[in-house]
Amino acid sequence: MQYKILDWDTDFFGFKVGRITKPELEVQELSEVLSEMKKEKVRLVYFPSKKEIEFDTANKLSGFLADKKTTFAVDLRTLNLDESISTDIVEPFNEAMPISDIENLAVQSGEYSRFAIDPNFPKDKFTSLYKIWMKRSLKKEIASEVLVIRDRDNIAGVVTLGEKNGHGDIGLFAVDSNYRGKNYGEMLVRAAQRWFIAEGYKYGQVVTQGQNIPACNLYKKCGYSVEKVEYFYHFWL
Repeated sequence: MQYKILDWDTDFFGFKVGRITKPELEVQELSEVLSEMKKEKVRLVYFPSKKEIEFDTANKLSGFLADKKTTFAVDLRTLNLDESISTDIVEPFNEAMPISDIENLAVQSGEYSRFAIDPNFPKDKFTSLYKIWMKRSLKKEIASEVLVIRDRDNIAGVVTLGEKNGHGDIGLFAVDSNYRGKNYGEMLVRAAQRWFIAEGYKYGQVVTQGQNIPACNLYKKCGYSVEKVEYFYHFWL
């Protein structure tokens, strides 16, 4: 089997969603798999490909490039955080803090995501999706820690921390649009790196969208380098 049905996505979006599991398909193979999935009444297909497909070819198959999914990695042992920016104002989230601010930041964290840029997704579904991810992070279901920066009674930035493949992993990350340009993003990333080191991780990683240039530049500034790029396609059948 070259694909699988995604139960969670199917339940959430209200139509059948599948994912192609073989990242190296020739165009003819891709066409055949999509035809097979269409027969199974799959409405949306995710295809993380190792190589880019020509625009016209993807378009003929009712698909488009939704994201250049970029994984950044860093050897935490090589960092000299003593010389980096201060992170004194970064603190763990607690339940007394305003949840509405955190949910708003969760939505902002996805502004470059494939769920935001794909016009076939209703905007309320995109918003709800990121709020769910944040709520699950706060409950420590898909994150181990959530760090924030506050400005008086407002939460100006957030980063969620966890583990993936034995590496310290940054999940959701955002600085509120009203607070950008204050180095809050670098403070949060440096605080995340300190947390990973304190927890005993040797390596850190983060996945972001290739078109999110500000985030990519920030991670590079903080010592990360590109480990791999996946060309993530959406096919609507």
